[in-house]
Amino acid sequence: GQEYKFRVFAKNKFGCGPPVELGPIIAVDPKGPPTSPERFMYTERTKSSVTLDWKPPRNDGGSPIIGYIVDKRRHDSPDFERVNKRLCPKTSLVVEDLAELHMYEFRVRAVNEIGESEPSLPLNVVIQDDEEPPTVTLRLSVRGDTIRVKAGEPVNMPADVTGLPLPKIEWSKNEVIIDKTSDALKITKKETARTEAKTELSLPAAARGDVGTYTVTASNRLGTAFRNVHLEVYDRPSPPRNLVVSDIKAESCQLTWDAPVDNGGSEITHYIIEKRDASKKKSDWEEVSNTVIDRRFGVYKLNTNGEYQFRVRAVNKYGTSDECLSEKVVIKDPYGLPGPPGKPKVTDCTRSSMLVTWTPPLDNGGAPITGYWLEKKEEDGVYWSRVNRAPVTKPAVKGLEFTVLRLIEGVKYQFRAMAINIAGIGPPSEPSDLVEAADPVFPPGAPSCPDVTDRTKSTISLAWKPPQKDGGSPIKGYIVEMQEEGSTDWKNVNEPDKLFPTCKCEVPNLKELRKYRFRVKAVNAAGESEPSLATSEVPCKEIQEEPEIFLDIGAQDFLSCRSGTAIRIPAVIKGRPVPKTSWEFEGEARKAVKDGIHNVPEDATVESTDTTSVINIPVCNRGHSGKYSITAKNKAGQKTLNVRVNVLDVPGPPKDLKVSDISRCSCKLAWKMPDNDGGDRIRNYIVEKRTVEGKAWTKVNPNCGGTSTVIPDLIAGQQYFFRVRAENRFGIGPPADTI
Repeated sequence: GQEYKFRVFAKNKFGCGPPVELGPIIAVDPKGPPTSPERFMYTERTKSSVTLDWKPPRNDGGSPIIGYIVDKRRHDSPDFERVNKRLCPKTSLVVEDLAELHMYEFRVRAVNEIGESEPSLPLNVVIQDDEEPPTVTLRLSVRGDTIRVKAGEPVNMPADVTGLPLPKIEWSKNEVIIDKTSDALKITKKETARTEAKTELSLPAAARGDVGTYTVTASNRLGTAFRNVHLEVYDRPSPPRNLVVSDIKAESCQLTWDAPVDNGGSEITHYIIEKRDASKKKSDWEEVSNTVIDRRFGVYKLNTNGEYQFRVRAVNKYGTSDECLSEKVVIKDPYGLPGPPGKPKVTDCTRSSMLVTWTPPLDNGGAPITGYWLEKKEEDGVYWSRVNRAPVTKPAVKGLEFTVLRLIEGVKYQFRAMAINIAGIGPPSEPSDLVEAADPVFPPGAPSCPDVTDRTKSTISLAWKPPQKDGGSPIKGYIVEMQEEGSTDWKNVNEPDKLFPTCKCEVPNLKELRKYRFRVKAVNAAGESEPSLATSEVPCKEIQEEPEIFLDIGAQDFLSCRSGTAIRIPAVIKGRPVPKTSWEFEGEARKAVKDGIHNVPEDATVESTDTTSVINIPVCNRGHSGKYSITAKNKAGQKTLNVRVNVLDVPGPPKDLKVSDISRCSCKLAWKMPDNDGGDRIRNYIVEKRTVEGKAWTKVNPNCGGTSTVIPDLIAGQQYFFRVRAENRFGIGPPADTI
């Protein structure tokens, strides 16, 4: 705002010229129109209006902004029209009377004393209601979402709800919607703006029944929002329950009770027990104890035959509950000895133990039964002896029972029981029936399905296996039953008093070609077993089997023996019907027909039965070597079996002994092998000589391997005899000589 003057001099080397002056000039900024407003937007819209908002221009043109001009243009109109006739002094403006669902273009200009600014950037807006999803904000007076109060205190649960359209507000307790309100539970809802509302649930006096989770829910078509509030109400506990007076004695009793249903939200710290004289209509309560923690308490130092009533109250840190009263009771000894238990019974038995059961006495003497003594006595015994070292106290699942051990097998025993209560041992029960110590016996298991082992035209033979379980008693025998073809009835083959002792039998007197089925029952001391599986239908007819022959010798078809020993060839013959057998011999020995059918050596004997046939030769020789054939024949066929017999002996004499190539001191002997080698290979020949006058034979070659040899060292002119003998492993045979 200061005024200034200015002047300018021109200067050269000779000096300054005259100045030129300018002024006075005031020092002020230059002025002009402002710049355009910025951040042009809308903040709210309805069906017919829109609220616009913007920021002032950065440069006011050197002159303060005095207002703003807002223009609008509908999308189907070419020109803008001014919205506000007067300048808008603020940076927001509500434009009304707009057409719903049409698009409008808005712009704003700033105005100062110099003039109007350029328009702002255009803003396109569709005219319709704004939509906002719901929100719920709790305004609790406590931190978090849990409210803790004492019973009787008020509870308030305020909440703010926003959303457009304005949401529907509902309250629920433990997920159950609260439809009705009352003086004890109030719900308020208040709309504070087009998009805002307030709601509050209040409980003027909270009670334990109000404990739970309360939920406020706001919902519109854009979604749902909810918040939970947990309410905890603390109060004194409810009364204890089921106060019972028990174990009454002459000067004491026991009190027991159940905990309160509701502990008031806090742990029970202790119980208060009181008593009063119940013989009087009105009497004061006298405290027994106020420090009881357990739900059981013994009351002592009571008056005998006095009548009392008791009450108990629960205490937590918020107070004392109402009372729980007992029945009126008389303090006296209520019990005597128990009565006798029921008659014992033996339900299980082995050879060394018995399981004895009994029932409790009808009269317990007024006191609980604490146990039982059990005694036993032998059949001819006089004294009863206890069998349990300690009383039986815990009943089993099926009742009172005790297993008596160390019994003597075969001895009969009786048992009796006595009950015990606090007063003592009661009288014994009636003795049980006599029971013998023996393992239990049950009917045996079923035998196996019988197998058919043989058949004739009138009999069928069966065999089976014994049962796997004999039922604890030896199997006495078996009963066989049969069912004839076309019948459904089973008939006994043998009567129960005529048991089959073994696992096989033959069923007689059957009809030829009829079919039968069979089954078997096992019998022991306990009775008959279930029948076995039945056989299939078996026809009663003769079995025909081709003969079979089995030779009982070392080699199946070859027999070697020494000469002079006995030959015995046994054969076993099988076949149905019984086959007829015959022997046939092929060899050098003289033959004879024995029993009209056997063609065998004359010194042989044949012994035959239905199943065997044996040929015997007491003393054999080489002539008995050969083939022995046995033939078995019946209706089903014929079978022949051959045995070759080789009788071993010393060899026979060599043949054709000849002397040749005679000289004054040597000669040559030659011979042929004997016809009979004794059944074995000839090992060598023994060559001997003697003079005509001499009597002793001298061995020339005791081990000649061939059938010729040269005799050396002869005396010229001397006459000699020679002989040759063959030798095998059984000995030296007779000689062949030149005499």
